[in-house]
Amino acid sequence: MRGPFPRSIMNLSGASQFNQARIEWAIRLRFSPMPDLSLDWIASNLNAFRIGEMRVVGKIWETMMERDGELAVNADKRASDLACLNWQIVSDGSPEGDRHAEALNYFYKHLRTTRALDQDASGGVSELLYQMATAHSHYYSVHEMLLRIDNPAAREVTAEFRHTPIWFFESRRGYLGYLKHIFDVYGQPCLQGEWLTVVGLGWMRPLSVAFVLKTLSLRDWMMFSQRYGGGLLEAITTAQKGDTAWEEAREILLQLANDGSVVHNQGLDIKFLTMPAASNLPFQPLVEQVNRLYAKCYRGIDLATGSRGSEPGAGHNILGASVQKEESGIFLARDAAWATECLNDRVDRPIIRYLFDKEPRAWMTIMPPLDESADEDLKSAQLLVPMGLRISLKEAYKRFRWTAPADGEPCLQNFPPHSPNGREGDSPPSPQATPTLPASLPPQDGPLAPIASGADPRRNPQTANPETPDPQVDNAGFYSSAAAMPALGYAIPNEPR
Repeated sequence: MRGPFPRSIMNLSGASQFNQARIEWAIRLRFSPMPDLSLDWIASNLNAFRIGEMRVVGKIWETMMERDGELAVNADKRASDLACLNWQIVSDGSPEGDRHAEALNYFYKHLRTTRALDQDASGGVSELLYQMATAHSHYYSVHEMLLRIDNPAAREVTAEFRHTPIWFFESRRGYLGYLKHIFDVYGQPCLQGEWLTVVGLGWMRPLSVAFVLKTLSLRDWMMFSQRYGGGLLEAITTAQKGDTAWEEAREILLQLANDGSVVHNQGLDIKFLTMPAASNLPFQPLVEQVNRLYAKCYRGIDLATGSRGSEPGAGHNILGASVQKEESGIFLARDAAWATECLNDRVDRPIIRYLFDKEPRAWMTIMPPLDESADEDLKSAQLLVPMGLRISLKEAYKRFRWTAPADGEPCLQNFPPHSPNGREGDSPPSPQATPTLPASLPPQDGPLAPIASGADPRRNPQTANPETPDPQVDNAGFYSSAAAMPALGYAIPNEPR
């Protein structure tokens, strides 16, 4: 099972490159950026990220995701859409491709996904796709691949993927390097087959500034509410400042401010001042604008935010909802193609090379949902195929995501409509032959000529015998009763004997 690469590139030992001490130090060095949050501080760390330093900004982004629910839920929706998609292994149809597909199918169905700093988390392919989608937030997503050989003879291998925070790495040389020690400047290259590294959109870079603006606005909004949300008290007295009456009025005002009750003479007038309508305050519009920006970046449109409900005419916006669905569908199709290409290059190729020492002829494919035109395509096929349009079965299976049946596998069939008088369990009726008229008509002369035109005289037809009653004038007699008996007998179920 040796491949073209050195064995060290596949990490066959199953041991992680960072030990328990490295993990404990990483957990201890976590911190919250909230006490020192400012635009200057954020700008400084964003500039550090541009030159490959990620130890500080990576922790800042993690904390932002933990503290801002609106930001976290939009990022979660984007990642969850990708994680919920179906996947399959596609072969090129050759015998070798089928062997590659069998090996990849075992690999993906038995892989395990966890997190380097939270190893209680566990999942499979869905969790792997969810964690890969964090690259749309942090620009990078990194998994350590620990190969696990289950059955060497059958080429049954799989791996454990450990999602590692981006602040374990640096990118000063144009590629990611793992920082083995916390104070290293340059790290070890993340080789293919040992690490699964993907690059996403990295929305946290522009959203970091928006997060600071939202946080400062919420802080100012809270201070304004504390100071002026409860209104003000005004005491009016005729006493001069410094007089005994003035000091009494001052004490009364302080007691009322502390929810107290007082008794005073007619020389003191106390009023409660309320703040005028503060509809022009800048706090709420700024917060809502940032929330809309979160939704636009992750979902494509801002109809997902709750602020739409407060706008005039923002009730059931059917058109807007359809636009939102269309935009999300575009993002989802793009994410499916992006994740497929990353897995094909960073996982499928090294695994197949290791097992077969060849380029892969089967690949893992993530299937985006069917677009809304699938129903229209099906109706078009039902209309055009009877008119002579030829559509290959392979193309139909591919368009509607159906699996081709195996040899001898029972399949659905198109039976003619069943008789309404049929009983449950009856087999489908056989198609009836269309009656045809004979080429020539028998002679119609003579008393024994058949009544019905075209009847065969050799089959003992009814003739114009005056002694035979006519069923048309029998007044529901013998012939009418006999005609109803076959249908009546068919409707009576067979009783067990």
